[in-house]
Amino acid sequence: MILKNLHLSFFRNYNELKLSFPEQGAVFEGENGSGKTNLLESIFLLCTGKSQRDAKKINMINNNSEFSFIEGEFVTDFSDSLTASFGFDRSKKVVMKVNETHVESITEWFGKRPIVSFGADDLCLVYGSPELRRKFIDITCSQLDGEYLPNLLKYTFNLKCRNSLLTSDFDPVQCDIYEKKMAESGSYIISKRENLIRELNINYQSFYNEICNHKETVEMVYKPSVYCDCSSKNDCENVFYTMLRERRKKDLETGFSSVGPHRDDVWFLLDTRLAKNFGSQGQCRSVVLSLKLSSVVCIEKYRNEKMIFLIDDAVSELDPQRTSRVIPLIESKGQIFIATPKASFPIKQSLPRFTVSDGKVFK
Repeated sequence: MILKNLHLSFFRNYNELKLSFPEQGAVFEGENGSGKTNLLESIFLLCTGKSQRDAKKINMINNNSEFSFIEGEFVTDFSDSLTASFGFDRSKKVVMKVNETHVESITEWFGKRPIVSFGADDLCLVYGSPELRRKFIDITCSQLDGEYLPNLLKYTFNLKCRNSLLTSDFDPVQCDIYEKKMAESGSYIISKRENLIRELNINYQSFYNEICNHKETVEMVYKPSVYCDCSSKNDCENVFYTMLRERRKKDLETGFSSVGPHRDDVWFLLDTRLAKNFGSQGQCRSVVLSLKLSSVVCIEKYRNEKMIFLIDDAVSELDPQRTSRVIPLIESKGQIFIATPKASFPIKQSLPRFTVSDGKVFK
């Protein structure tokens, strides 16, 4: 799938903007703060309903307006045209449409247009909180499996309900209902996360070697808070449910649920040691790039369609040797949009270059 046309109204620092792109993509060049990343953010929003930098929708609305509107015309691998539009205002009203048909929920929107984002802030996947790593895993799983996001939303809802009971008038019968529902959707999440980490590890080491040419061994390790045999969903569900019941007394004292997918983590190891503690920044950046590239292979395998890639200064802090290895690994796999102060890395494809300056874009 490729993005053919992009239309922005009152999005970030853009009042009104219309752009057309070839199937190869485009390069956006400009000074920091000119709006390059905002363009990539609008594309990510059209594909996922979320900001790749975790921004709130109200913060994406232009200061001169009460609303924002984004529209993109996509062309599938089968040459079918699809128009997706996304609008929201300061009262938090959101309107999503595909080919003028209203989309009622984010589960119907997310994952229909496969996309992978590479950004300078991705180092947070190594150095940041477990929540950031879970978010990456959840986004990837949701693009591979249509049932993953609905299960994640169900789990999150029942988790909030259980946490509310723990801090108010506790009702053991009601708590038991929430725990059963958490175990049902949570076991599905755990199983899919474990499968994804296993798939990612297949190509993870080879991509790391391609990027940095180092001899160290790298590995991703899934660290669930519920340890069980994920080959059997029923067994996992029963183990999780039992753990929730056993933790009730402790959770009542602390006021939150201490076990479940919301407590999972992923470890990145360099020669069996945690990369965030022992790896250099160059090694950790290579770890993240290898992770993203491995996710590309997984999405390709299960979706069997070309993707959209967003590269926002992702390789700016790598030396030229590493940089020259990263771009060729993805440029044949889909449409590439690059935001950079100045494109100085090798690109085989002929990408149109746009100059971005204070909310204006010139080809």
